[in-house]
Amino acid sequence: MLPEAIWFFYASPPSNMALVPGIPGWGWKAQVVHSIRPGALAATIPLALTTAFGLLTNETRPAARWLQRLAGAYEAPLEVEMTGWHDYTLEWRPGEASFWVDDKLVLRTPQPPTRPLGFVTWLDNQYAVATPRGSLRFGTVASGPQWFELDMVTIERL
Repeated sequence: MLPEAIWFFYASPPSNMALVPGIPGWGWKAQVVHSIRPGALAATIPLALTTAFGLLTNETRPAARWLQRLAGAYEAPLEVEMTGWHDYTLEWRPGEASFWVDDKLVLRTPQPPTRPLGFVTWLDNQYAVATPRGSLRFGTVASGPQWFELDMVTIERL
């Protein structure tokens, strides 16, 4: 199944999920991935062709645009320190999603996922690589002690 997500998400290197041109494929970000939508599969053939072109010429911008179209991805890097306390708000409506950090709008996207999704909070040691150069791999990284603190979670129907 193709991915569907609307989340605040952190990927550490060696992760490199370059789904939006001009934005690093790792880091702390607000992100929407909406692959299960009308027209998404129509991007597979142009993505394959432009990826092959990129492998031959080292020009990956066309493949990057088609990868974004396939993934239905929108994202914005977050400029806040992850280890500090912050208020994160995600407003998910049928026609748009808005992400807020400390009452500041950081991303507004059209066409968020429309099917029900679950709330998940986790900390893991996995990585994924999916780039316009045709790289696709997954794995785990060694990590030391980790922790995750939440003061409060509220889910309200809008």
